[in-house]
Amino acid sequence: MALALTTWALPSLADPPKPAPKAEAAGATKSSATGRPKTPTQAPAPPPLKSEPEGPEVEGKARAQAIFEQAVTAYKEGRYFDAVELFLETSRIYPDSKLCFNVARAYEALGNNAGALRYYREYLRRTPAAADRAEVEVSIRQLELALSQKGVQQLSVFSTPDSAVLSIDGRPVALTPWTGETWPGKHRLTATRAGYVESQQIVELTALRSVDVQLDLHPEPPPAPVAAPATETRPDANRHVEVLTVATLAAAAVLYGSALAVKLSDSDSTMNGTAAFLAGAGTGATAVGGVLFYFDLTRSK
Repeated sequence: MALALTTWALPSLADPPKPAPKAEAAGATKSSATGRPKTPTQAPAPPPLKSEPEGPEVEGKARAQAIFEQAVTAYKEGRYFDAVELFLETSRIYPDSKLCFNVARAYEALGNNAGALRYYREYLRRTPAAADRAEVEVSIRQLELALSQKGVQQLSVFSTPDSAVLSIDGRPVALTPWTGETWPGKHRLTATRAGYVESQQIVELTALRSVDVQLDLHPEPPPAPVAAPATETRPDANRHVEVLTVATLAAAAVLYGSALAVKLSDSDSTMNGTAAFLAGAGTGATAVGGVLFYFDLTRSK
């Protein structure tokens, strides 16, 4: 069933236009079995205008309207490739689901079944309650059948959030959302994005039906806090005793030295009382330091 071009895909800034007849792709009306021409079907009335936009939106809307009119002219003149480009440019400036329908019609006129199928499906995805849904679904089934005869079928993959890297059977393909053709059968879809846990899903693409797949990515959990390395401690270490041991032995050395100095300064060959006292004190200090040093070694072992 042939579908007509939606002429009024973009509301103008003036009063709402009256419904216009859909232009047939071949540019002529069809004839009935009795030979009498059919009355041209009327396009559904455009949605009512909302409150008039202000500021930059007005300028963008006017520019989109001008490009849209160029696209319609290109379509009527049979310049379908130009019509596709102009309709898509219009959609980038002023998105409207009806533009997807017009792009599909232009692709269909070009004989590009994959492009027509993609935008017919996008049209119904954005406008699930479209008045011409039944007719569009018939065209979709015909295009799916045409693709199946080439051994491929269309697959659309979406993700939340979007702009995830999509891999099919381990091979990176593109960023989501993505629509393309592949062979029927089971496929492993993987979506990855920095800061999110990888999402995978096994889907089976049938030969006669296109498929939409949704992949949901969840944020990665925060990293676990790194535990501080345990400080190595020496059991029963006592810095006070070690210092005392060194001090005691040092005092013993000083006493011995003092005793020797007193003895050398005295001309008498015998040891006087002072030298003897210092020597005895040095001996006592040496004995105490030795005992402390022994306990230090025992404690460290």
